Amino acid sequence: MPVHVVGNVCLDTTFRLARFPEPGETLNAIDCSVALGGKGANQALAAWRADAEVHLWSAIGSDAEATLVRRGLVEAGLSDHGLTVLPLPTDRSAILVDAGGENQIVSAVACARAFDPAASGWLAAARPGDALVLQGNLTPAATRAALEAGRALGLLTVLNASPLGERADGLPGAPAVTVVNRGEGEALTGQRDPGRIAERLARTSGGAAVVTLGADGYVALRDHAAAPRFHPAVPAKALDTSGAGDVFCGTLAARLLLGDAFEPALHLAARAAAVAVTRAGTFGCGPSRDEFHAWHTRESA
Repeated sequence: MPVHVVGNVCLDTTFRLARFPEPGETLNAIDCSVALGGKGANQALAAWRADAEVHLWSAIGSDAEATLVRRGLVEAGLSDHGLTVLPLPTDRSAILVDAGGENQIVSAVACARAFDPAASGWLAAARPGDALVLQGNLTPAATRAALEAGRALGLLTVLNASPLGERADGLPGAPAVTVVNRGEGEALTGQRDPGRIAERLARTSGGAAVVTLGADGYVALRDHAAAPRFHPAVPAKALDTSGAGDVFCGTLAARLLLGDAFEPALHLAARAAAVAVTRAGTFGCGPSRDEFHAWHTRESA
């Protein structure tokens, strides 16, 4: 049973800075790197490294950057067979990371916005019992249609409602598991308390809800009839937080699909995210498959 990640893939240009620039200010970066990224690709790799079979369904452009994307996916252990080629520039992101590991991200997402998952073949490849993971880079209509198709087929549906875009119109469907950070949760629900955010999301979707709080941990609610529970973060010295949420979500989806109960799956996701913040970049910043196997085996013994 595979995890089908329907989302975006792009090239990330990451600038490391002592601090973020003020409006109108130009700063020289400490260093700069270009690597594969995109929330869809990041979550797909995290799910694969957490031991799941994974299919990534995404769109790339018809340019030289698309070749780099294909090569990066294959070298990481994923397949490029689920990529749709569009007559557009391949998506790009610019990521600023300050000395404390905090980040600011701006993305060009023409391919993601033009991508029609229904035409990609993902639904024909899916089977009851598989998992479907979506994020916020596709259009709300595309995300809603994919969620509805996944639920109708009997898939485990996971929505990471990020990014929200310029306005939050509520959840585009009713996923079995919703994952948001504190700011996204507040924008979606109008609530500031993480527990109330989780309760509102669970009541809206009828499923589970997780509100990630960065270094403060996370709040999780298994279903709308339960009570939200706060979980502290796994201690880690942050170098770059930009990929941690994707690692958390991809790992969580994989472990739920593989039969882990909700709380153990959350623990593994949080531990993987703690590894991610200690490493630069987004794609592949979480534990490798060998690292995941090593500490998962120890904890299961």
